[in-house]
This record gives sequence, C-alpha cells and structure tokens, in this order.
Amino acid sequence: MNELSHKLIKGLIFICIFSFLSNQEGSANEQGSPDNLQNLIRLAKPGETLLIQAGDYKGPIIIDKPLHLKVVNGKVRIRNESKQPAIQIKADHSRLTGIEIVDSLSKESAAIVITGNDNILENLAIQTKSSGIQLSNASHNTIRETRIIWLEQKDEPPAKMSQKGNGIDLWKSHQNNIIENTVVNLHDGIYLENSNLNQVESNRIDYSRYGIHCMYTNGTIIRHNVGSYNVTGAMIMGAKNTQVIGNTFYKQSENVNSQGLLLYDVQTSIIERNRLEGNRVGMYVEQSQNNDLRNNVIHQNFIGLQLKNAQQNTCHSNLFYANVIQAEGIDSRNNQLKENYWDNFQGIDMANTGHSSIPYAINPFFQKLTEAVPAYQLFFQSPGMFFLESMFMTNQDSWTKDTSPLIRPPLTTDIHRSLQSKNTLWMGVFLFVASISTIFYLGVRRI
Repeated sequence: MNELSHKLIKGLIFICIFSFLSNQEGSANEQGSPDNLQNLIRLAKPGETLLIQAGDYKGPIIIDKPLHLKVVNGKVRIRNESKQPAIQIKADHSRLTGIEIVDSLSKESAAIVITGNDNILENLAIQTKSSGIQLSNASHNTIRETRIIWLEQKDEPPAKMSQKGNGIDLWKSHQNNIIENTVVNLHDGIYLENSNLNQVESNRIDYSRYGIHCMYTNGTIIRHNVGSYNVTGAMIMGAKNTQVIGNTFYKQSENVNSQGLLLYDVQTSIIERNRLEGNRVGMYVEQSQNNDLRNNVIHQNFIGLQLKNAQQNTCHSNLFYANVIQAEGIDSRNNQLKENYWDNFQGIDMANTGHSSIPYAINPFFQKLTEAVPAYQLFFQSPGMFFLESMFMTNQDSWTKDTSPLIRPPLTTDIHRSLQSKNTLWMGVFLFVASISTIFYLGVRRI
C-alpha cells in the first residue's frame, strides 16, 4: 500500500471520528431520534440547556439531574401510553418550557410527577386521562402559564367526575408557587393537602369538582383566581392562617351542594375582596372560628351567606345585593356582623352616620325547616312560607344580626357604580315607556 493510500485512509478515519463526535454533541444540545428523548437527557451534562427540536417523542422519561428542557423551532409533544408518569422530575433546579404532553392511559400516577425542589414548569400543555401535575414532598417549585385539560376520546363515554384525577396536586409540599395556570374538566383543579405556605395566584379553573381545594394546610395564599361551573369554587377545610383575597367564583349552581366559597373548620383566616356571583350559595361557613370576612361582593346567589355552627367570626363591609336569600344562620353565636350593605333592608339612620339604627336580623326559620325536610325548599318564597316565617319570631336574641348595617353601599365600590347604572337604566326605561304611553294617550284623545 503506497503513501497516498495511507493518507486517504487516515483522512477517512478522521472524517468519521469528527462526524461521530459532531453528531453526539448535536444530540445532547438539539435533537436525536424523535422517540429517544431519554437518551438525550442521559447524554446531557448537569445544568445544561437541552434544546428540543419539533417532533413527537415517546414517554416516559426521567429527569434525575439539573436540566433545562426547552422547545425550539416548532412543537414538541411527548406521548405517553405507559402506567408510568410521562415525565418524572427527581432532581432539583430543573426546568421544563413549552412542551406538550399527551398522557392517554388511565392510571394512578399523574402526567408529571415532581419529587425534587426548586424546579420550574412553564408554558406546558397537558392532556391527561389521570392527573396533570403531582408534587410529593417537593418544595419551592413553580408551576406557571400551564394548561391542563381532561383528555376526551371519541370512542369512549364521558368519564365521571370520580374517575378523574386532579389538575395540580400537592402532598406534603411547601412554599410552592402555582401561578397563571388553566385547569379544565378535572376532579379538583388545584388540590393541596398537608402542604403549607403555598401561593395559588391568578389561575383559572372551570368544570371541576372543587376549583381550589385545601385540606389541612397552613398559611396558604389564594389570590386573584377565577372559577366557574365547578361544584364549588374553592373549598377550604381544616386550614389555618389562609388568605383568600380578590378571587372571583361565579356560576357554581348546577349541584345541590354548590357554593362559591366553602369554609369548613377554618381558623384565623382572611377572606377579602372576593366576588361571589350567581352561585347556589355565595359563601358557606361551618364550624369555623376567628376569621375575618371583609369587603366581599356577594351578588345574585340563591343564598348569599350561610353560617352553621360558626363562632367568633367578623363579617364587615361586605355588599349583599340581588341574592334571593341574603343570609342564613343557625347555631352560630358570637359572630360580629357590622357595616355590611343589604339591598333588601330598609333601615333608619337617626344619627346621620350612614348606618342604620335598626339592626338587620337573619331569620333562621327557612334554613332550619329545609335542613330537617329538604323537600320543603319547593315552597321557597311561597305565601305560606312567608306567613310561617313571620310567625317564627321567638328567641330573636339568638339570631345572627348585623348591628350597624349600611344605609347605602360605599361610594368607592364598583358595585355602587353598577347599582347606579342599573338604576339609571331602569329610570330610562320608565321614562321611555311613560313617553310612549303619553303620546298614545294624547293621540287617542285627539281622535
């Protein structure tokens, strides 16, 4: 073999080695085979950003070191048909951005399971036949701008609520941030159990059982969320030091147990500036003590506020208007109701303070009657029920009362402006009808 042949062989070997190394680097940083994402993760170095090119990839995958999986140049979809989670994050300081997940098998595990800390999930789209994202003993994680929906399949009957998992599920997971996510048609939208100091903010939850569900939590912040067409907008149970601020829960009315906001065994919590509209019960408070319910708007519910075995709560500066029943209270003592506005109450302001000198008393007759015999709800607002209620006027000292109800709603509230605009509208309608009637009447007289 001559010298030229040796040079050619060496050159070919060099080219092959260079090509192999180049391909290995591209796999770690861009894409490999569309069905081999786990191999890309295995090849990547801890702390590396793994750029995933467009395509469908097979799950399940496991992230066991700090990585940033980021989508470039199109849509990345992970399809998982196994009993395992589509993605397991066991590491700390990892990040997922812009990935779609289709988890098409009904199972116990969620589409994404996180057991690490300080991870970030953002801008994901998850379709699931189980649960969306589960955090177990995982803290300081952030889930944001992610959409989770129940995976409907044409060849299957609609799933029952009890067959579905939760959208975002926390178990013994603390100080996590759940921000600006959307959950549709899951069992509970966002569920927290034995998990403390979590922040649930600016999420949208629709067509679930409980939009937000807290069980045995401490220090949860629930702020600026919106829920509609759930059985209950938010269910807070066995919780302490919770802040429920600036949320909107509307159209929770399709179920006999529907409430906008349900507090059960809740202690030392603040319920402030929430809008509860068009629900069966706006706010339901049972076996809860030492809470501050203030500056909420409770509007167009069947029952505005319902108290049962609730003690030593403060309810002030709330607006109750256009509810069928403004409030009910039974077996609830030592609650302080003051300075609320009740649009069906005609008070007398003898001292010109803006507050009525006559208290607003909540008659418990209808609530006690229907609790004993639920079928009597059929007689709601019937003449006979009004008569019976007027006869049930004994033992008024035990009734829940607003001691200083507002004569007018506060001028600074949007509800006052809304009421003004409605009054203006009705006055305009009245004047229009009166004008037409006058013209017609004068015309007839001339004839």
